[in-house]
Amino acid sequence: MPNRHSPVPASTSLPRPIVEKRASLVGQATSRAKLNGRVYTSIGLASQMLERVRWPDSGPGKRLLDPSCGEGVFLEAAMRKLADSALGHEDAMALLKGAMEGWDIDPGALETCRLRLEVVSRELGFLGCIPRLYQRDALVDHGQRFDLVVGNPPYLEAKRMPNSLKRHVKSCCPIAARGAFDMYSAFVERAFRVLSDDGELCFIIPNRMLVVGHAAALRALLLESSLVRVMDLSTLRVFEDASVYPIILLARKGSERGYLVEEWDKKGDAVHLPVASVLAETAGMMPLPPRTTGGRQLFQRALTSGDFRPLKEIVAVRWCVSFHRAGLRDEFTFDGPPPNPTGRPMKFLGGGRFRGNREVQPYRITWGGWWIDYDEARARRERNHLPPLEIFKPPKVVVCQNARRARVALDRLGYVLKDTFLSLRCLSSSDEKAGWLEWITLVLNSRLFHYLYEHFYGGTRRGGGYLHFLPRYLGPFPFADLPTWLDVREVHDSVAAGETSPAQVDALVERAWGLTGPQRRVLDDYHFPRP
Repeated sequence: MPNRHSPVPASTSLPRPIVEKRASLVGQATSRAKLNGRVYTSIGLASQMLERVRWPDSGPGKRLLDPSCGEGVFLEAAMRKLADSALGHEDAMALLKGAMEGWDIDPGALETCRLRLEVVSRELGFLGCIPRLYQRDALVDHGQRFDLVVGNPPYLEAKRMPNSLKRHVKSCCPIAARGAFDMYSAFVERAFRVLSDDGELCFIIPNRMLVVGHAAALRALLLESSLVRVMDLSTLRVFEDASVYPIILLARKGSERGYLVEEWDKKGDAVHLPVASVLAETAGMMPLPPRTTGGRQLFQRALTSGDFRPLKEIVAVRWCVSFHRAGLRDEFTFDGPPPNPTGRPMKFLGGGRFRGNREVQPYRITWGGWWIDYDEARARRERNHLPPLEIFKPPKVVVCQNARRARVALDRLGYVLKDTFLSLRCLSSSDEKAGWLEWITLVLNSRLFHYLYEHFYGGTRRGGGYLHFLPRYLGPFPFADLPTWLDVREVHDSVAAGETSPAQVDALVERAWGLTGPQRRVLDDYHFPRP
């Protein structure tokens, strides 16, 4: 079908696109690294993202920005949407020339962008007229406001930034640039701040932003100031050469608040969660609900029902032993009893090199024979504090920090744990006597826990599809109360001895949670990784 915007006469004088050259700390520090590691978005995905926003159908004069335009994929998608819009030719040309901008730190990328857009412009009937392009540090406030900010911001971890760049980002983006932040979160904050009062943000970013600690304040800013929509793309092959689990993040300013998760290929089929529930029940982490109706019912019930207690009200979730200086570990750990101990010799889980956390499997611990010379005073002299030995002596639940599926065992022998594990101890002796440690072990090894955890905190995935188990994720996890109709100690010891199958445990856990038939069928049909 021919484009509705016919070419302007050849004699018409077209302005050259503006390419403003400015000194940029971001550009000076990261241009080469960013280009080497930059992952570009396909035109098809960029076009589909533009279909999710109100530009330019909300009216003429609406301003659009891509703050990291690179080769111009999103600007091309915006031009194509503009050409297909209901705007007249004059209004479309005015919008193209005066209300669309692309910024980037790299002059080479901007030149490539300019050439690309000129070709697209002629194809669409705009005869070479393109958006304004600026070589600009997007993290600096330039005093402009936009109705739509769209794009794929750069991904660069703080630990890989030069100190000068890190200081610069922190000064420009004080909310996003906290802890072990990433450049993409800084771009989200700056983009959100340049939006007009009813403006809209549309970025493709890693799904880690939904859960990581450094983005907690940024998530709160978005949830408390806009309607947030998330589309999960983590199961799609979006970027061929990058191990990134992406999402589409949309945030629309205005009076409406809420958190919606939508299917990428199903418009209007969204799960809507109240902001208060997200902030309270998941400690401000943004979950990704399941795709099925039964799964969504289970998910929403766990988040919004008053029938559950957060795990942090029952147990203390603790980090364990870390050695921070190279070689220090060899001074404290041994593959047999310490020959000349200065502290207290203790059996140690996680002591063997390159063994990870395989000593802990569901319901059982297979000690690898390693010991630790537990000398807190000597460790302090080495500027490497050890946690109090008392946290390891009582019975505790041991959780592997990284696994495709939770691997959890009850320790009644008092092993000391390396930091590849977490320690969960009851806050009260009465809860311990009632069997809460056994119940927690049964639940955390169950298929129900994996299903909920994967959807609550799917952004914790690490390389190879591993989930990341941390105190801030486990702490708010909702727990059904200890079932009075079940002897949890007997069931735990039976499954640990191999006399009761994990499938039988799953059935008991699901009964305690009050699952309906359709919800159990969701679990039956779900693909669970092996522990």
